[in-house]
Amino acid sequence: MDQKKLWQTKWKKMPSKSPPNNFAIRAYHVIKQGKYQTLLDLGCGNGRDSLFFARKGLHVIAVDFSESGPRQLRKQAAEKKLANLEVVRQDISQLKFKPNSFDVIYAHLSLHYFTDKATKRIFNQLHNLLKKDGLLFVKCKSTNDMLYSRGRKLEEDMYEFRGHVRHFLTENT
Repeated sequence: MDQKKLWQTKWKKMPSKSPPNNFAIRAYHVIKQGKYQTLLDLGCGNGRDSLFFARKGLHVIAVDFSESGPRQLRKQAAEKKLANLEVVRQDISQLKFKPNSFDVIYAHLSLHYFTDKATKRIFNQLHNLLKKDGLLFVKCKSTNDMLYSRGRKLEEDMYEFRGHVRHFLTENT
């Protein structure tokens, strides 16, 4: 299944107003210890974490490749008059930002969809986008996940199960 179509459908069905996930809350406990101002939310979906970070005063650029999730986020940001939240429709594998643009890069379950080659390229790009002494928060599926090895194998540690592609990562990936 086309991954854009999968997520387009998923975000249309998902409630637009959800609380931030625990990963965002834990990340913010670290972020607030420093003088961080800008945050890039990769694969923001319907933006529940982007909204959380913006409400905490960070300038947030929320990125997703679907149309429906960011549409919901734009609507909520406008309703809440959050001028410090920008929503950008881009593919994570082809980000178009200047080097050293962000104090914090946050990726909740959005970086485990790519081949090994693409993943390495993406992480190199993220390194270039992150300011010196910036923070990178990444949560992804690991080979310890209960869905590991389920479905059609696409490459080493990467499977398609029920239309959903996942790359299960290890510490060495």
